[in-house]
Amino acid sequence: MLMELTESVVGPLQVEEGSVIDFPEGLLGFSNLRHFVLLENENSEPFKWLQSLSDPSLALPIVDPIRIFPGYSDAAAEDDLASVQAESPSDVLTFVVAIIPKDPLESTVNLKAPVIINFKKMIGRQVILDSHREVRTRIISK
Repeated sequence: MLMELTESVVGPLQVEEGSVIDFPEGLLGFSNLRHFVLLENENSEPFKWLQSLSDPSLALPIVDPIRIFPGYSDAAAEDDLASVQAESPSDVLTFVVAIIPKDPLESTVNLKAPVIINFKKMIGRQVILDSHREVRTRIISK
């Protein structure tokens, strides 16, 4: 079944029901928004967009942290994997939310609270890591 989204970060689009990611707990700051779709736009590589289906004006830029920080290795805990019904760490994609201001050189990512998505079951969760990671880590150091 197709759902039509009249506006999104990439313009109007049709979304197949199987591509909808369910976030049962919502995301930090957006607990009431539970259904998202992952969008790619070649003009914004390496970033992808986590587009809300409930609020078309909300699309969060996300990125695979290893694309920016090759040494990033905070793996999701077993409890976090279980919360998205993952049978194995290989079932999960990990992203971090980015903040991209007017000056892109000032962009930051939240390494403390990655978004994990079980791409086999299309269930996601934003987790808070018990680590030294920062909420606003600059992508390009000064």
